Amino acid sequence: MKKSITGVVALLAGAFVAHSQGTVSFANYNNGSGSYSYVSLVNNGTTVGKLGGTTAASSAGSPTADVGNGNEWTAALYGAAGTGDAASTLLPLDQANGTPVTATFADNSAGNPGEWYGSEVGVVPGTQSGTGGVNPLPNSATVQVYAWYNAGGTLTSYSAALAAGAPTGFSTTANVTGLGGQPASGPPNTAPTLPTGSAGIGNFNVTGSVPEPSTIALGVMGASAFLMRLRKKQ
Repeated sequence: MKKSITGVVALLAGAFVAHSQGTVSFANYNNGSGSYSYVSLVNNGTTVGKLGGTTAASSAGSPTADVGNGNEWTAALYGAAGTGDAASTLLPLDQANGTPVTATFADNSAGNPGEWYGSEVGVVPGTQSGTGGVNPLPNSATVQVYAWYNAGGTLTSYSAALAAGAPTGFSTTANVTGLGGQPASGPPNTAPTLPTGSAGIGNFNVTGSVPEPSTIALGVMGASAFLMRLRKKQ
């Protein structure tokens, strides 16, 4: 009996190992679609300009004014297995090495301010590349992009920026199908880029004014204390 149980466990484990978890690319530029998503800053109800860059020119349409430098702003990829998931269920995605999937925005040399640069590939838990096998997992995901002012790299997450009172925002959700990764057989599938256009995540805004450095410092201290308190409770 013990051998039979061991054999079943091994069979199931082999079925899941054969289908590596599905992946999606965070790339938002040069994806061949001719359609990109970009992010603008809205301060007190007025659209100030696109994130990133230092010139007045913009290839992504009005407004043409740029705000700050791209490395002052961070975008992160959120997602969950399956299509049509509620935004509240999505979580930050990591790369295969466990590093969060984040990117900064294009600078003036790129000529496309407001677009983020990200070549990272995010792993979507509970998905697979390819189909078939025992209890096949979905080969699709719901994704969303979050963005925030990072205060020179001191605000490393959306929640930290929110707690510090820095400008934050997020896109609509969208579905990605045909996830990348290693299928049960054959060569690896290339991770798809984020959907753009009418069926994609589209353009979105971050709202709020960029705080003074001293205000950010106080906010970071408060956010750190809050997170430490949460850890103690857990």
